[in-house]
Amino acid sequence: MIICYRGKMRVRLLPLALAKIINHSLSQPKVEVAGLLIGREENGVVEVWDAATGEQVGTPGFVILNEEVMVKVVEFLQEHKIPLFIVGWYHSHPSLGLFLSPIDIKTQLTYQSLYPNAIALVIDPSRYEESKKVTNSLYKIFRVNQQGEPIELPVTLGAGTRKLLESTLIGLTTTALFQREIHDTAMSKPFKAISNVFRQSLGIEGGRKNE
Repeated sequence: MIICYRGKMRVRLLPLALAKIINHSLSQPKVEVAGLLIGREENGVVEVWDAATGEQVGTPGFVILNEEVMVKVVEFLQEHKIPLFIVGWYHSHPSLGLFLSPIDIKTQLTYQSLYPNAIALVIDPSRYEESKKVTNSLYKIFRVNQQGEPIELPVTLGAGTRKLLESTLIGLTTTALFQREIHDTAMSKPFKAISNVFRQSLGIEGGRKNE
């Protein structure tokens, strides 16, 4: 059972981070994939600015992300003096729905032991493949409460122009971290997915900005 969160914690998801996650999940639409959420906390809001991934083993029912990936991300952020940190993780549920399994809950609790406000994003790439639209049904974000139950958190997609620009610049810097070492297949429709995310966040449709 998923409980809707009624407290003050909120999540703001920046478009570039979501675009990377969508593209990653589309690259292996029948296999679970995983990665890390990079961001910061501001005024009680967990902001996800970027995403990174690395070596992993996945099947249609589970995925294991190599522990060294977290180390590499932390070292990269420190080396390049990027003022962000790991705020959680993401993984896909291909055609399985959006929830945290018992194993996912244990994984999430590990992240929360490292960062109390850590979050878990679950995405189902089949929902994007069907509609080619980024909707609320594509992904959900969770954390685990003190009773060990998954709680769905409210999410805002997008931010001001300055944050969009800053997150894009950081995302370009961290491209080297976004290498799926176990995959040889080409990324599926990457630029279309990124374009759709940015266009929706800016309120653009058919090449015109909605007034």
